[in-house]
Amino acid sequence: MPRLPEFDRTEVVQSALEVFWKDGYESSTIEKLLGAMGLNRGSLYGAFGGKERLFREVMDHYVGFMFNILESTLLGRPDPVDAIRSFLERVSVLEPTDTRTRGCLLFNTISELAHTKPHLAAEASAKVGLLRDLFIQRLGEAREQQLIRDDATLEELADYLIALAAGLRMRCKMHTASGTLQKIVDMGLGTILRQSTPDKAITLNS
Repeated sequence: MPRLPEFDRTEVVQSALEVFWKDGYESSTIEKLLGAMGLNRGSLYGAFGGKERLFREVMDHYVGFMFNILESTLLGRPDPVDAIRSFLERVSVLEPTDTRTRGCLLFNTISELAHTKPHLAAEASAKVGLLRDLFIQRLGEAREQQLIRDDATLEELADYLIALAAGLRMRCKMHTASGTLQKIVDMGLGTILRQSTPDKAITLNS
């Protein structure tokens, strides 16, 4: 029997995530990955089957990382609008600078690989769809409480929030000041609220 690789899989996948997240898929060479992961070529290919399969596992690992944020923000607050605000602020305004400027691995992947490796971009897009589903869930609660506008479907509003999140993440990569990011969050949320509650976009600070 072949000898099993002796390393902590979660640890080396996290190391690979750091490379892919910083440099993108195409610029993350096997040599860079091997150096960061502390593996030799044989171990990497034996354990992960190659760069593409490794990247798929990295994306799954990243989703797990993001779910921890979702649990304390979008899923963890009773007020649905406050929950949405908390998530948007957490991934932009409150993100540590060195993390913030990398943007979002999934949005980055969609942008980078949409034409060169559309199958990987599609997988990243499907994972973003999980966030869209959670937005729809919380927006449904907000509508029941008459907190949001009723002239658009929940799906349309969720698509708007995905676009807002993607825009915020791009502005993070542009080294936008946190104060400007906060104003974008405030104005963006103000767009989905009922006309009778315009101040909620300003008063719901996390």
